[in-house]
Parts: sequence; structure tokens; C-alpha cells
Amino acid sequence: MATATKTTRTRKAKTTEDLKADLAKARAAIAALEQRAYAGEIDEQVSKSNIVKEFSIIREKVKGASDVAILASIAKAVGIKRAEITIKPAPTRKSKAKK
Repeated sequence: MATATKTTRTRKAKTTEDLKADLAKARAAIAALEQRAYAGEIDEQVSKSNIVKEFSIIREKVKGASDVAILASIAKAVGIKRAEITIKPAPTRKSKAKK
């Protein structure tokens, strides 16, 4: 009869760098969860407000301004520090493989 021997690993205590990395991951996960949790309420309040109308008016008055520049100015006016507004590139589809 063959018996399987179980190899045991020694536990290694996490270093402060490991703990800080775990904390950063947890904070990012909480931020993403909060964003998803309040997304419906925020969308509803934005659609009810005049923000969309005002954004369109600003876009028409300042012809050369990009949407990113307008949103960055709004964030600055509201008092949001360190706001980073970017536009993601359009997703590309994989070409279909020929049969």
C-alpha cells in the first residue's frame, strides 16, 4: 500500500509592502463597488437635472472645445481635485476566421 505524504508549507508572515498592496487592492475594490451601487441613483438625478442641457449649451457656445475639456472644467468648478477624465478607444472586434 502506498501512502501519500502531504508536504506542508511553512506560513510566511506578510511584510508591510504586501499588506499595503492588499490594502490598495481592497480600496480599489470598494471604490468600484460604490460606483456600481450608486450608478442608478446618480443616472436618475443627472437625467432629471439641467446638466445635460447645460453641457449641450457649453458645447455649442465653445465650438472647438472637446468633451474631455468641458468635463475637466466642470470638475474643477465643482471642486473635484485630481479628476482624471479620459476617453476610451472604441473596442475593436476580432476579424472572423475564414472557414
